[in-house]
Amino acid sequence: MPKLKENIKSNIFLEAGINHFGDIAAANKIIKFFIKSEYKNLTFMIHNEAFYEKQILDNKINFTLQKSFYAKAIKICQKNNKKVGLSVCDLKSCNYLMDLDFDFYKILGISINNKQLIQEIDKKKKPTYVSLAIANNDKIKKLIKYFKNKKNLNLIYTSMSYEPGDLNLNRISYLNKKFQIPVGYGHHYNNLIPFSLINFYDIKFIFFYIKGFFKNKKKYYPDNDHAIFIKDLKNVYDVIEESNIIIKNKKNNEKIKLNDKKIKK
Repeated sequence: MPKLKENIKSNIFLEAGINHFGDIAAANKIIKFFIKSEYKNLTFMIHNEAFYEKQILDNKINFTLQKSFYAKAIKICQKNNKKVGLSVCDLKSCNYLMDLDFDFYKILGISINNKQLIQEIDKKKKPTYVSLAIANNDKIKKLIKYFKNKKNLNLIYTSMSYEPGDLNLNRISYLNKKFQIPVGYGHHYNNLIPFSLINFYDIKFIFFYIKGFFKNKKKYYPDNDHAIFIKDLKNVYDVIEESNIIIKNKKNNEKIKLNDKKIKK
């Protein structure tokens, strides 16, 4: 049976990532949207320094947001009973934000065994979600070993491929059972089909990227192909809700009558 709570939106984590392009106006628009929405959780991403340097050099884009933005965002969100988290991949790039009071953290899949980063995040004693990417069981065991506050640890199953044959949602139920740690679904797929299936599995929460904070509708976002336009968020919610109704439905349909006269011969 589905494990998501009745209020699905409280178990959805919207990921702004770096889809703001370092544009403070766009970042503020994301916060404004989030505050007005029914969703409860939002993350921003801090990439590694090599990424930022390459983007500045090759594309003349500085994706960095100032510390003052994050401090203000945290204050506004917490005032409105919303939670804002930080996605990280190494200590060097996120060090300037480590004294801020984020509600939760996400560790990117490339850093699943980054002991120094994991232990520093663990000290925060905040809910921590770790993307598994293509991590095998040995890497997951090592990750768990690094965490002292295991009650704060959550795993995110994420397929880093758009090929249907690479998406194995059965692994979520397997990981839940094997490691006895909450496991959610991280959406990195190029359509909404997985959202119609997740109610079949032991999924505790859902992460997915959002986009659409610029007037240019053709703008190509860093997480473009698997990110969801904010105008389409209702479609995601409706797919999850409707599939949940279908799965739970126990009616035998005996009272439904077909009108044969309307069938064209």
